[in-house]
Amino acid sequence: MIKKFFRRTALILATAVMGCVIMPAASAQATYPEKSIRLIVPFPPGGGADRVARTLIRKLTQTMKTAFVVENRGGANGIIALDALAKAPADGYTLGLTLMDHLALNPALFEHLPYDGTKDFAPVALLASYPFVFAVNANGGPLTMAQALASAKAAPTSISIGFPSANSRLAIEQLQQRAGVQLNVIPYRGIAQGMPDLLGGRLSFWIGTSATLRGPIEGEQVRGLAVTSAKRLPVLPDVPTVAELGFPGFETVSWFGLLAPAKTPAAIVARLNTEINAALNDPKVKAAFEADGATLLGGSSAAFEETLLDDTKRLGAIVKELGLKAN
Repeated sequence: MIKKFFRRTALILATAVMGCVIMPAASAQATYPEKSIRLIVPFPPGGGADRVARTLIRKLTQTMKTAFVVENRGGANGIIALDALAKAPADGYTLGLTLMDHLALNPALFEHLPYDGTKDFAPVALLASYPFVFAVNANGGPLTMAQALASAKAAPTSISIGFPSANSRLAIEQLQQRAGVQLNVIPYRGIAQGMPDLLGGRLSFWIGTSATLRGPIEGEQVRGLAVTSAKRLPVLPDVPTVAELGFPGFETVSWFGLLAPAKTPAAIVARLNTEINAALNDPKVKAAFEADGATLLGGSSAAFEETLLDDTKRLGAIVKELGLKAN
C-alpha cells in the first residue's frame, strides 16, 4: 500500500510539473499576438511589394487586433531582407514578405546565400501572383513592342530596359532569346528609383509588376507595351500579351508570400495562415488586389511549401538553360 501510495504521488507530481512547463507555452500561443508584429518588406517604400504588404496588414490589424510595423529593407534581390528574417526570433512577432525570386530563383543565380530557403523559413501562406508589364514613357520611347525589338535588332544594346527584380530580369532574358535581340539591361532597387530615369528619357523602357505600373499607366505617365500573363488583364484591357505579339506560350508571373523564421510554433503559423486566408476573402481586400492585376492565391502552408519546391526546380532549369548568373 505504501509503495502504491508513493508511486501514485510521484505520478501526480510529475504530471503537475509537466503542466507547469507546457501550460505557459500553450497559453502564450492561445493569446498570440500580445504585441505589435514586425513585417520585413524586401523593397523600398512605394513599390508593388509595399502595396501588397500594406493592403494585407490593414485587414490583419483589424482582425488580429494588433499593430503591424512595416520595415522596408530593399536591395540585393531580397537577400538583405530574408537574411534579417532568418536571424529573427522564431516567436511569430517578425514576419517577412517574399517574392518567388527570393526563394525559388536566388539559389540558381547566387553561388552563396546567407540563408537556406528550404530550411531557414516557415512558409505561412501564398498571397497573390502578378504578371509583369513592359512600359515606356508616355511622351517618348518606342510606340510598340515590335518597334522596340526592331531597333534592338538593328543596333544591339541601343535599347535600354530597367528592371527591379530577378524574375523580371528572367522575363527580359526569355524575351531576348525568343526575339533574337540584345537589350541594355539595367538593374534598379525598385520602381521609385527607376521611374525618374524612365520619365527623364534615360531609359528606353521598364519592366515591373502590374501592381507597380497600373497607377502610372492610368495616370498617363507611362504606356504599357505588353503584359507577360497568358491573357490580357481586365485592369489593362488595351495592353496586349507578349504571346499575342508573336511569341506563343510566353508567360511569366511572380508570386508574393508570407514567411516566418524556421521553428516558429506550428500553432502560430496555423493562426497566421487562417487570418491571411480570411483577409484574402474579404471583398475590399480582394478588390484592392484585383485592381492591381493580381490573381489571389491563399491556401495552406503545405501548399505554399510545395509551390516553392516546384518553382525552385523549374526556375533553376531555366536559369541553367539561359546561362544566367547574378550581376
